[in-house]
Amino acid sequence: MEDRARTDEEEPVTLGHLSQDISFVTRALRAVILSHNAPFFEAHHVAGGEVAVLSLIGLNPGLTQKKLAKTVILKKSALTKLVNELEKSGLIERRKEGADMRLTALYLTPAGTERLARMRPDMDALQRRLLASLSPGERVMLFELLWRLIGDLDGSSHQRGQPDA
Repeated sequence: MEDRARTDEEEPVTLGHLSQDISFVTRALRAVILSHNAPFFEAHHVAGGEVAVLSLIGLNPGLTQKKLAKTVILKKSALTKLVNELEKSGLIERRKEGADMRLTALYLTPAGTERLARMRPDMDALQRRLLASLSPGERVMLFELLWRLIGDLDGSSHQRGQPDA
């Protein structure tokens, strides 16, 4: 019985049409990426959403919470909770701006800037490991295709922005 179980585990599962199903494939990719990200998150005591939010605020000082929510694709309530936690931790600050002072802009504090700088080398190393099987040209193509799909399916002018120089 044990030999049969071992044999069953070694045999690949036939995926059929699912091997070309974008939802299935991206879900599988996300699961694999999350397992590779886990040591980074543990080492830096952060969650994925926190890394993205700190990075986006650092790259876009004065970013509004509304624009941030649209960019990170989080529900408003989830983002509000995360922003509140980051502000309470002293990593970001909210500032009232605009002609009528109703606009709330987000900025990294010096502590937030320092934390992001400490994480950045490990973030870069993780990306290199995740994409190691692709050539530089394939990496460019992968991201161009993914951003095109996002833009087309989003139905908006979802911009990918510009990579760092």
